[in-house]
Amino acid sequence: MTAANPLHPSRYLHTIHAAPACERLRQIYTHVFGGITFHESYYPPEDRDAALIYVADHMIEVMSPRHGDDMAFMYARYLAKAGPGYHSISFRVDNVPAARARCDELGVKINTEGPGLIFLHPKSTGGLIMELTDHRMPNDPWDLPNWRRDWAFGRPQKPHALAHIVCAPRFPETALRFLVEALDGTAQAPVTVDWPERATATRVDVADMTLVVLQPDDTDGALARFAGGTNGGVYALAWQVGDPPAMAEWFGNNNIFTVAAEPLADAGPYTHEVVLDGARHWFVKG
Repeated sequence: MTAANPLHPSRYLHTIHAAPACERLRQIYTHVFGGITFHESYYPPEDRDAALIYVADHMIEVMSPRHGDDMAFMYARYLAKAGPGYHSISFRVDNVPAARARCDELGVKINTEGPGLIFLHPKSTGGLIMELTDHRMPNDPWDLPNWRRDWAFGRPQKPHALAHIVCAPRFPETALRFLVEALDGTAQAPVTVDWPERATATRVDVADMTLVVLQPDDTDGALARFAGGTNGGVYALAWQVGDPPAMAEWFGNNNIFTVAAEPLADAGPYTHEVVLDGARHWFVKG
């Protein structure tokens, strides 16, 4: 009998959105996107504020330095270098020490580690900044016996669910190999897409999440420039939306925040794009 893979994730945990103003983003994700904030915290060693939010069935962790101009702190330095946007992705595993030992066996480099978590070095993951953790989030509704992933369905102006995560990592072939061989993901046959530019797109199912890994044809195009920059490899979150035009209208005219949702033409399944503090959100009818 083959031993269980300690790197096999039990679920996709969250996507981190790094930005200058945590509270502003928290309010937008709750009021405009219709999310639920279930935990807020301040971490003094990194001078970092954070909020945990469910937008439909997907957890977003908003993080910001409390004093963004104080370069004595790592998170402020990261934001100054990379700018706002998606910082990293996180998977839950059953046992972090066992996962750490398996990484050592495979030669997977560890970037940072702490109690119940490890961040894998992007050189080993193809450019994806990735956390593995066995930590339980404080007050996580997911862990309640009556939690339903479909709680947000039926609201035409708000996301129903996360359709998939779009990744544009620095080394897409390495990223795909890591997701499949190390994390037990299942890859579908690659296809050619023409938006946001011509690229090879490969869907990979890992745990309960689908990641779409893009490999651009143009080595000097926008996707390649993004992949070559300082980022965690996540390009966009694609949301299932019941009525994309109604949601776009709500985003632009909700009497509290104005969030531009630009209509898209010839963009495959995507109908609108929102860029919120460096993070792209795409609407998918469904």
